[in-house]
Parts: sequence; C-alpha cells; structure tokens
Amino acid sequence: MQYPRLIIPAFAHVYRTFGPITEPLIRVVAGVSLAAHGYPTLFVNPQGAADFFADAGFEPAMTWAIIVGVVEFFGGLCLALGLLTRVVAVPILIFLVTAVVYHWQFGFYWNIRGFEYPLFWAVVVFHFLMWGGGRWSIDNLIGREF
Repeated sequence: MQYPRLIIPAFAHVYRTFGPITEPLIRVVAGVSLAAHGYPTLFVNPQGAADFFADAGFEPAMTWAIIVGVVEFFGGLCLALGLLTRVVAVPILIFLVTAVVYHWQFGFYWNIRGFEYPLFWAVVVFHFLMWGGGRWSIDNLIGREF
C-alpha cells in the first residue's frame, strides 16, 4: 500500500515509531474502561446498579446488574489483555448495543444521557471482534484466536 506523501516528512519517524502501539493502546484503554465500570457494579454497590436496571425496566434487576457487571469487569479485563478477544467482544457488544437502544431516547450527546458514549465504544469493540486482539495480545502469544 502506498501512503500519501507527508506534508512534514520529519514526522515519518514518529509515525513509524508510535504507529504500531496505537491498536493495542486502544484495546487496553477500552478494556480497562469497561472493567472500571463493572467493578463497582459487582463489588461496591450492586444494589445501586440493580435499582438503575429496575428503573430502566430490566427485570429481574439484580440478575441484570450481575450479568452486566460480569460482562463489563471480566470481559473488560480479557479485552485489555487480548485474551479470548473475539469471544468476549460478543457479550460486550450486546451490552453496548442495548445501552445505545436505551440511551437513544435521550438523543445523541452523552452529557445529556444520549447514546454517543456506548455507540463509540461499540464501534471500538466491533473492531476487535473483526480483527482480534492483534500482535500484542495473549491470543497472539498463545497462537490461538477463537
């Protein structure tokens, strides 16, 4: 593939140096962010999460809180590590698409409870469903993708 000529050729070295780390960096940040959201749901305030799910119409609310907490926390950790990347991407995507559908009623912008945030992360996770964990993943290290 031929790339267009750079306007500032001196940046070529920077792009070649840091380019390979962008995909694993995105995977790690996405996974850690998901795990950080799942941790309080599972280990700090599961009842608060259940109350949210009940208000949103998801019953039995505690069951949904636990399911979402597990998907976010353990799925996020696996995504961050690149472990079973494609396998964990599926339930994460189901959760995020459900969040998009729920937040749709509030419009696009996340700062007014809209669907912007879950849509963005759904697209990120969809990338890893399609492409796997990448070169710097446990999946690659063990030589298996599922």
